[in-house]
Amino acid sequence: MLTGREQETAFLENHYKRPGSQILVVYGQRGVGKTALLTAFAEKKQTIRYTAPNCSSREMCYQWGQELREQGKEISRNPSWEEVLQCVSGEKSDRKKVLIIENFHYLLKGDTFFLQELIRYLKEHREVSLLVILTTYASGWVENSMISKIGNLAFSVSGFLKVKELPFSVMRRIFPGGTLQKSIELYAVLGGMPGLWKLLELSASVEENLTTLFLEKNSFLPELMIKWLSEELRETAVYNTILATIADEKNGKLNAMYARTGFSRAKISVYLKNLMELELVEKVLPGTYEISNSFIRFYFRFLFPHQTAWRRDNGRAFYETYIREDYSSFVRSAYRRICQEILQADFHTVELKKAAQGRTYFLCKDTAGKKIVVDYSGTVCYTSEDYDALQTALKSIRMETDEIIIFCENGYENALAEKVSGKLQFRSVGV
Repeated sequence: MLTGREQETAFLENHYKRPGSQILVVYGQRGVGKTALLTAFAEKKQTIRYTAPNCSSREMCYQWGQELREQGKEISRNPSWEEVLQCVSGEKSDRKKVLIIENFHYLLKGDTFFLQELIRYLKEHREVSLLVILTTYASGWVENSMISKIGNLAFSVSGFLKVKELPFSVMRRIFPGGTLQKSIELYAVLGGMPGLWKLLELSASVEENLTTLFLEKNSFLPELMIKWLSEELRETAVYNTILATIADEKNGKLNAMYARTGFSRAKISVYLKNLMELELVEKVLPGTYEISNSFIRFYFRFLFPHQTAWRRDNGRAFYETYIREDYSSFVRSAYRRICQEILQADFHTVELKKAAQGRTYFLCKDTAGKKIVVDYSGTVCYTSEDYDALQTALKSIRMETDEIIIFCENGYENALAEKVSGKLQFRSVGV
């Protein structure tokens, strides 16, 4: 079974074992591992795969028929959808077949004729046992437009499966040999995207990997991300402006975005809503927003503001000038997200709070109502000044806690031991 995808695999297997035919929609952004999941699931099953091109429904039907003829199937030169489906499903079999259609959004964005024909065919041919998996990277379209597009046809869809990013703990399981700090620093950029993880050179340093993947002249990942954004977002210039503003971190508040962009607050709010629906941006505190996609956050933090130098300089020179000094701050925000993943698995509620000087901490509650405050320092030592700042913040809001947890990867300052009570514990994200 694919590491980290046990629940998704169980969902697919459950529908495969059901009697009769089913239609599933499996979606998730590029690089999240949909193809790997479906390949592992389809292993040892009788599977037909088809990748839909971006063209009219009629042309697509013609192209699919041509593919089938090239495979030696008997089908007319200008087939109907019923002929295509009949050719794909084949003769009655004791084993259920799996039909995986990639980029299925191209089949439905123009009209719903294909889906109508698919549903009609499966209803009229009860002897056929087929699991149809419609898969796409267009998550925003699936969640915000698909149901209104297909209307009552949605009742014939057996289930929806969103393939989400993998947590940091899975990255550690897949790459157990690297140091914890190196894993954290790479996860800060690549997030939970196994499609990007496989591009890593494990023997190389973080700097070398980032240079190869993003900064060299032949690096393709930034261009791929730009292309993906342009497909998902219509008014790219407006969205780029807002994302660049948020990536600056000093401008994550609505008023700061208004002052920098010149857009009205109402306009900014509408675009932020769209970005949140696409899971590119999230509200981390009241009125405060962050880019939630690690890959896009890195691009708008370091590459987008320095386009000329990025295109002109060699990768190592660019890293030294624009990334090295600020990278630890960038990683600290990602470290907070890793801590949040762990806490959400451990506690009933997890809420991010803002302390003095812009610091943040977590307030957690277990099922018994016990209050636990969680602070974090990332890959640097936790100091007595950090602890004092936390205590000051808690006193300012008269917060009484049952326990304090500190996440840190490089230990804590010796002087802190004198201030620590029995209710303080230290943890690592690697445990």
